[in-house]
Amino acid sequence: MIGRSGSTVTKFSVSGIAGAFLAALLAALLATPSSADAAKPRKAAKAPVNDEARARELEAEIARRSQAYRQRLRRRQIGGTVTERRFEDYLAVFRRKIACSASRHYPKAARGKTYGELVMTVSILADGSIETARIERGSGHKILDNGALDIARKAAPFPPFPPEIRADTDALDVTRTWTFTYTEEAGEDADDPCA
Repeated sequence: MIGRSGSTVTKFSVSGIAGAFLAALLAALLATPSSADAAKPRKAAKAPVNDEARARELEAEIARRSQAYRQRLRRRQIGGTVTERRFEDYLAVFRRKIACSASRHYPKAARGKTYGELVMTVSILADGSIETARIERGSGHKILDNGALDIARKAAPFPPFPPEIRADTDALDVTRTWTFTYTEEAGEDADDPCA
């Protein structure tokens, strides 16, 4: 899947429920004509369509069906704070995994030089995989925006949703403000976010 915001594009693999759905969708598309094609009156046989054109048609159909599937997901949107207890523990785990990933994968070229704040949404599926990550408001520094997307991708997978969340939620859109600031090198006394 591809998360896109402005000119920032990040690729994520799709696994779990969404991956199985897309694999089945591709198999069905290859085996049967689309419903739009079935409704069209048949014309006289034409010259065979080249493989490249057929591939583009299939990609477009997969994109349409995938978008329709994503719209059917039961989505919940949460920010940095939550009012429902059932999301508090999950958000705490999300924060810890992101902090750990940030401590390990902060962009080296930005260390000690580039600071800023951005708003990013990470969409997590019920199996804990990332559906998409997108920058809602950039920091003004491409290195930080791309670094935040990389940090989120490397923090995955997150835990599968517990039953109390899964009961009415298929995808969780977590929108948070990410702040990149200067800190002194951590000493032995510093808390390890990965512990």
